[in-house]
Amino acid sequence: MPSPSSPHGQITLAQLLARSELHLEVVVEGALETSIRWVASSDLPDPTPYLLGGEFLLTAGVGLRGLGDEELTTYVDRAVAIGVVAIGIGIGPVFTSVPTALAEACAARELTLVMVPNDTPFVSVTRTFAEMTELRRVDSLRTLADATRRLLRAASADQPETAVAAALAERLHSWAAIVGQGGTVRARAGQVPPAPVLGALAESADPARGGAAAYPLRSLGGAALGTLLVEAAPPAGSTAHAFLTTAHGMLELIARQRTSGSVAPGQLLVPLLLEEGDVFARQNVGQDGELWRELLTQAAGGDARARTLRVVVACAPASAKGTSELHRWRSLFDTKLVTISAEHATVTLITRLDVTERRLSSLLDEGWSFVVGRPVAPEQLRASAAEVRALERRAREDGGVVRVGADLAPVHSFIGAASGRALADRRLESILALEPETREARLSLLRAWLHANGHWDATGRELGMHRNSVRRGIDQLRGLLGLDLDDARVRAELVIALDYVE
Repeated sequence: MPSPSSPHGQITLAQLLARSELHLEVVVEGALETSIRWVASSDLPDPTPYLLGGEFLLTAGVGLRGLGDEELTTYVDRAVAIGVVAIGIGIGPVFTSVPTALAEACAARELTLVMVPNDTPFVSVTRTFAEMTELRRVDSLRTLADATRRLLRAASADQPETAVAAALAERLHSWAAIVGQGGTVRARAGQVPPAPVLGALAESADPARGGAAAYPLRSLGGAALGTLLVEAAPPAGSTAHAFLTTAHGMLELIARQRTSGSVAPGQLLVPLLLEEGDVFARQNVGQDGELWRELLTQAAGGDARARTLRVVVACAPASAKGTSELHRWRSLFDTKLVTISAEHATVTLITRLDVTERRLSSLLDEGWSFVVGRPVAPEQLRASAAEVRALERRAREDGGVVRVGADLAPVHSFIGAASGRALADRRLESILALEPETREARLSLLRAWLHANGHWDATGRELGMHRNSVRRGIDQLRGLLGLDLDDARVRAELVIALDYVE
């Protein structure tokens, strides 16, 4: 059931009454521009306990039969108190005309009263309202998708903050400004107040109140990076509010990129594609792929006919003083889609090129390590980025180049050699402390038993031991390790740990 604050707008009473196929007739005209929450039907003498407010209430008159003038007035009073926007009374089978007392009570309270003819089923009114609401929702989503495409183009402009502010001011039919720390106006659009006024508004405006509204821009750590100011906050839940929310998120990304020293379009597009990619893919790739193709053709480099892209994350060596120059990465991978994170000592990029060891050789010599994603379509970039980041720890610990999909065996392929050795040292500590000959015998028994999934006979055949000797040896290992070897999670950890025993 849609609510009055639905982001897709509401159908008004006047719009529903204008549907000629319903043959609805206004008996008492109230506030016809009021939005309808839902069309509800009830023949209870008092339906208000079952209403939320905002309903167009339909009744066949069964619950009103035999009520006096005062009781009909009470019926209307209750409806008004709960927030009913109109009452529709069916003609037949109870009433042949609208009761005069009911009409007078509605007129006294300025509540719209509608006559529903006998040949108009109540369900037709409900169905028509539902269809109108769905069409409004679809239209609003299309409008929001178009606006979002405009924002994405703006964010990839040479001066993204100015372009986003302009798009925002145009959509909200007002002014918009981005104010930095200390009151510096970084971008403005529309009839913006003087800079001193904007600085004051950035300190005091509240989006929950009417008038100028301020939306803080913050870093991932919560530090203040600036403020987005608009002339007035649009109604919560409206398409304009959704548009503002998207613009605010983009401006926050731009502000974060600014702290890394660049707000170049490529720097901004990478997080948009990899972090917000599901949102933009649904709104742009699914409905109209031209925008994404246009942006990627301009920025991804390589052969524009190539249909796939790769996500690459480069991890800086511990000895590196910085994450290198942006232009070096752009030149090496022939792409503008490069973003540098000094905080995480990584470079993330999107390229059409085949990322070979030869291409990476100079950086590998400097101690850089890499995770190279599989080739994917543009709408799969976000999922590819998740795969790449899952292997980042392994690349840092093991060094060299880790390729997504090149090694699918192993859960332990994600944890890295150092973490694997640490797991082995912790889980197998009591065995590793034994004399070499005894240690190897115990490790061989444990390894064979785990690979045989705990079967005594299979383990004995592999090691040339009697099943009872295997049983006794495993019982000794239980005590030695202090672990529950019947727990599947414990067994899984031991299988991984054994692979890292040196």
